[in-house]
Amino acid sequence: MARASKRDFIIETATGIFLEQGFKGTSIDMVVNACKVSKPTVYNHFPDKSQLIDAVIDAWLVAQRPIMPECNDEAALWRELKREWWRGESVAMYRLIIGEGWRFETTAQRFWQEYDAKWREIVDKYGKNHQLSADDIALLQARVSHELWTRLSHGGEGS
Repeated sequence: MARASKRDFIIETATGIFLEQGFKGTSIDMVVNACKVSKPTVYNHFPDKSQLIDAVIDAWLVAQRPIMPECNDEAALWRELKREWWRGESVAMYRLIIGEGWRFETTAQRFWQEYDAKWREIVDKYGKNHQLSADDIALLQARVSHELWTRLSHGGEGS
């Protein structure tokens, strides 16, 4: 199997650093050291840290494809959301976007539109497919939001 391009390797490596250290806490030197490439190599692909975080989030969004899971009941829906939406890397990305998205607003907005909103649409579709009332769908969405915020505030562990 061929090795990914240096650009892709830098993005992949930088993703973990940004998710762990945040935008402000991540330096180009940290990326250079983790990738074991020269600083000019990183700057050749990403002239500044803002362009690197944009590429990291863009690549992350491409890799995430929220799809409607097959769920016969709410317990199955909850298991799928836990496995697919609320996994550790996703929670870390939410933290990065919530905490520092103002530093890269356009890309952060894409996260909300292409990731968060898609999952919320899936919850709505589940409710409609199971003939839940509008009030019950709103309640389900509130429970989903509560679970997400619980995971965000408790190190990834839900209620």
